[in-house]
Amino acid sequence: MKNRQWAAAWFSLPAAVVCVVSFSPTCSNAASASAADAGLLALQSGSPQRRAAVAGLATLVARLPDSASGAGGIRRLFGIADDRTLRQAKIGEGFQTYLVDPKPLLSGKPVGESVYGSGVWRFVVMANGQGIGLITVAPVNGAWTMVEAGASELARDIASVAARYEQQAPTARLRFVRSRQAVADFIEVRPAASPDAKGKLGEPLYVPLMSARTLAAAAAAPGAALTDAQLDDALRHSVRRAMHDPRVGH
Repeated sequence: MKNRQWAAAWFSLPAAVVCVVSFSPTCSNAASASAADAGLLALQSGSPQRRAAVAGLATLVARLPDSASGAGGIRRLFGIADDRTLRQAKIGEGFQTYLVDPKPLLSGKPVGESVYGSGVWRFVVMANGQGIGLITVAPVNGAWTMVEAGASELARDIASVAARYEQQAPTARLRFVRSRQAVADFIEVRPAASPDAKGKLGEPLYVPLMSARTLAAAAAAPGAALTDAQLDDALRHSVRRAMHDPRVGH
């Protein structure tokens, strides 16, 4: 059964906006670590993705007065008690969702060499210094558009991990990694050092988010960052099992 955190809640959108984004990976799509900078967890200032997220938040705020039931639904999406919280909210850091391609993972490649950019971006909605939800944007008819909102628990989880690593100097590179088959999310943490002579960055660590903590429990203490070696076997086992069960994943 899927963790509730995974079901980033849907709200009523115009039919043209609700889209299905294809996540079908190919081996040629697997992203190398050195090509990941564009999707790092960051403010993404001036980007079309960020502008779409800002516009999406404004759309949600504008819908608050429509009806008591409508406002209540929006409040539930973000886990907030009153409209004022959302009116004062701002768009925080954004990131591309990187997905684990099961084929290279199951063939023996480490997690960091088995991910590819999905083309879908999420932005943390911040209020009172906390993440209260995520706004998801994707290309629709050639323009970046909000397609989903919600996931308040996941937003808090991401904001907490990001705040922890922002205290480091130099700041680490963070990516959001999702395994659809294992139903597990992670923050990939790479050192901020420059690539080596072969263009590779330092070895990554993976911080399990809420949905991944059961999977990672046998490998390390709760909340601990995992190396590729610590994570690989547990993730492969979960992915391999899910590949034979179409009900698992999303």
